Amino acid sequence: MDKAWKILEIDLIIEKVRTNLKTKRGLEILSSLKSSNDFNYVINELNKFNELDKYEEMFGVLPISTNIDLQVLINKINQGQVLVEEDLSLIKEDIISTIELEKFIFKHKYEFVHLKENISSIKPSLVLLNNINKILGKDGEILDDASPNLKAIRRNKLRIQGEIKKKMSSYLTTYSQFLASDKVLLRDGGYCLAINSSYKNNVKGIVKDVSDSKLTTFVEPFEVVELQNEFHCLEIEERNEINKILRVFTNEFKDNFDSYSLTNDCIGELDFIEAKIKYKKEMDANIVFPSNKKIVKLLNAKHPLLDKNVVIPNDFCLDSEHIMMIISGPNAGGKTIALKTVAILSYMVKLALPLTASIDSEIGLFNHIYIDIGDNQSIESNLSTFSAHISNLAKIFNYINCNDLVVIDEIGNGTDPKEGESLAIAIAKFLLKKKCFSLLTSHYNLVKKFAYEHEEVINASFMFNERKITSTYKMLTGIGGKSYGFLIAKKYGINVDIVSDAISIYNKNYLTEEEVKIRKVESKEIKLKEFEKELNEKENLLKNKEKEIEVLNKQLKEKEEKLKNRKLDEFDEYLDKKYDEINEIYSEFLKNKNLKEAENKLENIVKTENNIEIHEGDNVFIKSLNCRGKVISINKDVLTVSLENGFKSKINKDKVTLIQGVKPVLKATRNIDEELFNLKQVSFSINLVGYHIDEALDALAKYLDDCSMRKYKEVKVIHGYGTGKLREAIHSYLKTSRYVKSFKLGGIDGGSGATIVTLK
Repeated sequence: MDKAWKILEIDLIIEKVRTNLKTKRGLEILSSLKSSNDFNYVINELNKFNELDKYEEMFGVLPISTNIDLQVLINKINQGQVLVEEDLSLIKEDIISTIELEKFIFKHKYEFVHLKENISSIKPSLVLLNNINKILGKDGEILDDASPNLKAIRRNKLRIQGEIKKKMSSYLTTYSQFLASDKVLLRDGGYCLAINSSYKNNVKGIVKDVSDSKLTTFVEPFEVVELQNEFHCLEIEERNEINKILRVFTNEFKDNFDSYSLTNDCIGELDFIEAKIKYKKEMDANIVFPSNKKIVKLLNAKHPLLDKNVVIPNDFCLDSEHIMMIISGPNAGGKTIALKTVAILSYMVKLALPLTASIDSEIGLFNHIYIDIGDNQSIESNLSTFSAHISNLAKIFNYINCNDLVVIDEIGNGTDPKEGESLAIAIAKFLLKKKCFSLLTSHYNLVKKFAYEHEEVINASFMFNERKITSTYKMLTGIGGKSYGFLIAKKYGINVDIVSDAISIYNKNYLTEEEVKIRKVESKEIKLKEFEKELNEKENLLKNKEKEIEVLNKQLKEKEEKLKNRKLDEFDEYLDKKYDEINEIYSEFLKNKNLKEAENKLENIVKTENNIEIHEGDNVFIKSLNCRGKVISINKDVLTVSLENGFKSKINKDKVTLIQGVKPVLKATRNIDEELFNLKQVSFSINLVGYHIDEALDALAKYLDDCSMRKYKEVKVIHGYGTGKLREAIHSYLKTSRYVKSFKLGGIDGGSGATIVTLK
């Protein structure tokens, strides 16, 4: 474990992953996890990670479930011990879970590429499972049938137990006059009779116990003692036979250990990758592949150990032309967290872990990550803060090269400000000369000036809300920042006169003309950045609004479609009701042939409809003109209607019928009532003899439609004999018609030249 691991608290990241692990092997892999500089290795690990992540997005989490520790089992075997029943139960559960995992994976027929070798190595040991099932019962005990000898031993044990029970029952009768209890009792592993102590010599046996009152003596009869001895001998034989059975299985397990262990390793690795996937989701992190270029492009980066809902994300970008970033700004403004964020994410990619940064981030692999942060300085040698700082830097500078990342907090701090400032600039020059990537924080003005003068250096600062006197924790690149020491002193209660005097002293002694110009430029740049940020926020807000409008439009269309469908359903109900009313009138007309009565009832239906209130924009049917129109104005009971033929007409309200739920069509149509109630009677039979097949089917379709509207229950279709082709075509059609319930050939007078059709 290197120093960066400790300083960056990588252990806390590892612990977050550990909580998601299910297997012992997965824990072992995590415990041995080390950072790697091998580009191909890291790429390969992240490819596996990415592949399983996509697989689980499509098909769900792998059913990994095992608690077996193979190392414990193999150590036991190597020490000459045999596996016991509990071990067999664990192995059985492990094999069954492997079978379930294999089924789950191959059920989806997913073509693995990077995990192909791992997946293909998952082979449940069915031979071991079969052997376990032969010797181990569901209760975890060795089965009687595990061997013929074991079965015989246990049968003898049962026989002896029966004899003991029989003997003791007879003793209860034989010695009943001497007994203190009529029950057989266990004492010191023996079956005993409770004898009144005064009669204890009347029963031949071994005294096992005496009651506290001395009134009862517990005696095991000699005959039972002999049977018990025989029983114990059988128990020893049983134990030896079980050990023999377990020894055979142990040897089988040892012979199959390599393949079994390989499967266990592969499942452990899948478990480990799955734990990383869960960590990725918990942290809203992303899989960021390392770049083979020298680059740091961490976008929307967050420190992974801070609350993801609170921490403010920032962008950190370094490349071959800009290898150093100098960050300035107020105390407690976020500078140290910024350094740690870049360092820890740069380290995590070497561990093939997901990064709390945008998916389009890029980062190279650094050979070493050197860190000098105030909270982690060594003071074991009683060094001052500055001495510890310099001592640590001296060690770093002996080893760094162009493939390293150096992170230094408050460079040159802790000594005389002028000396510290000079030292800081000299260190910055040295780091540029070494061409390593570096991030430095500083309050020194000359260091910020140095950044402006060198193209390889990016100036950055944390924004400060001067009105609220608080940090925004948002970093801006391209400009240096002020420390705001005087404002912060004022905020925390330093006397106003003291603060004012301090500002005067500073302006008199330290504020040069050049510095005044720099500050003016910085202030303008900060305002420009803030304005740019405000524009970006408004642009994002506008984009969000556009998305909201799109969603609302979609919802509106869906509602419109639903409303349209509802209106159509209502109109269908309206038509059904009209059909029923008209059919009822028509049925009565057929019975009594009273045409005037039928017309009056139909007129009443129309009048009922006319009682519905009509508004401008409604569609109406004008019976006298036999056409539809749209109401464009209303004057009391007189409607102005725009007709379908393009003309306008004024007509009395009681002369029109409101059309609900439909729009006017472009062609003239018949009155609905007339359409549904045609005085021409529809016959209960249709004669299709002599029709071509196509003509016959068209006529039949219209006929069945008319019959259905009139609620006919049974009709006859006459097709004749002929070649039978017309009959076959008609029968084929009847099978598919939505109106037909069933049909059969002929009737009393129709023979096979007609078909009787029962309608729904």
